[in-house]
Amino acid sequence: MRPGLAMSQDGLNWARIEGEHHTGAILDVGEAGEWDELFIANPQARGPVVAAGPGDMRMYYHSFDKVQRRFVVGWASSPDGFKWTKQGPMFSGSTEAGAFDARGIAACNIVRDLDTKKFVMWYEGVAEDNSRSIGMAVSNDGISGWKRWDRPVLTCSDDPEAWDRGSVGTPCPVSMAGGSWRLYYSGRQGSSGAWTGIGMALTSSDSEEVEGIKISFKRRGQA
Repeated sequence: MRPGLAMSQDGLNWARIEGEHHTGAILDVGEAGEWDELFIANPQARGPVVAAGPGDMRMYYHSFDKVQRRFVVGWASSPDGFKWTKQGPMFSGSTEAGAFDARGIAACNIVRDLDTKKFVMWYEGVAEDNSRSIGMAVSNDGISGWKRWDRPVLTCSDDPEAWDRGSVGTPCPVSMAGGSWRLYYSGRQGSSGAWTGIGMALTSSDSEEVEGIKISFKRRGQA
């Protein structure tokens, strides 16, 4: 699995752009023994590319490190969005036994908070039993110094009949005015398998905060 590139003038009609790799991909998997040799993935609807400033485009992605046996987030940089240079692994969650992200981070989505201008990583934490929940971490530059919140911001539903009672993941966050966040996410009834629905959660008015970021969410149902 490798990332590709397509461009559009209207968001409806798309043209595929050939990358430098012989498959047409814009970034190749790592060499044998490297942390991202298995795949390069980030199945967010918004896409993995963040424009951090003029000439500073970043691609955040995740892979599975066979040596560490955990999911890891890395990044690549580009001056134009066409030619990319890998910068290495960046964040992999907690290594503590029993943590909600003890096996690392799968899908992530990094967005700048409208109010604080900090980079906020909303990510799919993988537990030891392979169940998924959504966690968050904050960084001033979007590359280093990530401060991880030690609890998930959204877990599977405790309703035994709920569509998302098994796992939640693939977060797609939207930063809104007044420090509020809207969080779209995938859910399923089992701890593993295909995602079966999309839900939405909103930060509450009395939300707990981490580094100025609201983190207490209330579900608003299945989309």
